[in-house]
Amino acid sequence: MTLDETLSGWRPRLLSAEGPRYLALVNALEEDIADGLLSEGDRLPAHRDLARELGLSVGTVSKAYQEAEQRGVVSGHVGQGTFVRKRAGIRSETVARHEPVNLALNMPADGKETKILSALLGDVIREDDLAPLLRYHPHAGIWRHREIIAASLSDDSYNIEPSRLFLCNGAQHAIDMTLRLVAKPGDSVLVDDLTYSGFKAVAAASNLTLVPVEMDEEGMVPNSLKEACQKTKARVLYCMPTLHSPTARTMTAARRHQIAELADEFDLALIEDDVYGFFFPERPLPLASLAPTRTFYITSYSKCIAPGFRLGTLTVPASYVAQIELLLHASAWFVAPMLGEAVVRLIASGKFDELLLERRRDALERYRLLLEAFPDVARIPSPAFYGWLPLPREWSSDQFVSAARARGILVTPPIASAVREAEPGAVRICLGAPKNPSELHSVLRVLRDILKRHPVNVASVA
Repeated sequence: MTLDETLSGWRPRLLSAEGPRYLALVNALEEDIADGLLSEGDRLPAHRDLARELGLSVGTVSKAYQEAEQRGVVSGHVGQGTFVRKRAGIRSETVARHEPVNLALNMPADGKETKILSALLGDVIREDDLAPLLRYHPHAGIWRHREIIAASLSDDSYNIEPSRLFLCNGAQHAIDMTLRLVAKPGDSVLVDDLTYSGFKAVAAASNLTLVPVEMDEEGMVPNSLKEACQKTKARVLYCMPTLHSPTARTMTAARRHQIAELADEFDLALIEDDVYGFFFPERPLPLASLAPTRTFYITSYSKCIAPGFRLGTLTVPASYVAQIELLLHASAWFVAPMLGEAVVRLIASGKFDELLLERRRDALERYRLLLEAFPDVARIPSPAFYGWLPLPREWSSDQFVSAARARGILVTPPIASAVREAEPGAVRICLGAPKNPSELHSVLRVLRDILKRHPVNVASVA
């Protein structure tokens, strides 16, 4: 056996059954280098030879080698082969974790919510307080709860009547009921060309066609909305005017007036998703205040208290009250009264305001870390726990998502929110999952490190 045959005889000890095969091959290569089974300068098998040995396609092996080269593990030389570059220390602290860092799922950072809710719910479950909550209640929710919550959501720009406010199992439940009211299977619904992924899921389940409307730095473009209305005759519009998901853009008051005027002109039913409005000390003007007879206004406590706290609100035009009550009866009977009781006690005690202040402070601190790592991210005075990261021109969003995942970081692929087939040139980065700002800072440094390199072009590899 020749020296070259010895050095090119590497085979992985074990390929993980989880995830893409090319990533399993890269991870196996890293492990063997870290364990000393391969040394710097060792030559790897030719693509075709390794593919035949492992029963993989040549394209899969080529993609694995390209990924390994991007990680700095190997180097390829035309006419000579692929060689190991590093031996130890190649697996970053992030990759070495048992669980990836999830910057794909939007959630608030851990704060005082557990301590506050633990004490509060301890009072709620006392026998005298708990017994009334375990009975049947109106489909819309306990009237006292609706009164207090409506008052807390009202301000000088928008006064919510308790009779039009309904408690729901989170914003997703509210969206689903609203679509069942204002659209039927096969209908078209107007949305931003990047929209909330949860809305896409409800629309798909309801067999609705989404019509993308162009966006600019404020969100939905009025002229594009007008053209879409004229062309499609769609009569339902879903939008997030405040801290739009996934782009974190917020409409100015002037833009909101334009959208409301177009809704009147084309007789649109407006679904306004305002689950992030609480990040603003003074809530931006809701579309519901400009077009109250046609707007379904949605908020959620899941985004400001905790994801598992499934309580949302839906405020409807007066003409839809009876229909929403019927849908609540059909879909949930009523929302768990203990959640409503918890919220009204949070509001009455001042603990809810305390929690909101903590959320705003933590979101701002984490967003500043994002700006520090990526100065091209838009400056937002009242950010949520996510940002819209522009990518260098040479990077596609899919390449970046793949490269981040290889380093143990999950990032949402834009396809989750995209309505039209186009490269957005950016990705959403969620900031709440890392345990503390220090951990977030380290993770963002890894992402910055990735973007300093040129991506490996994997588009042509099968």
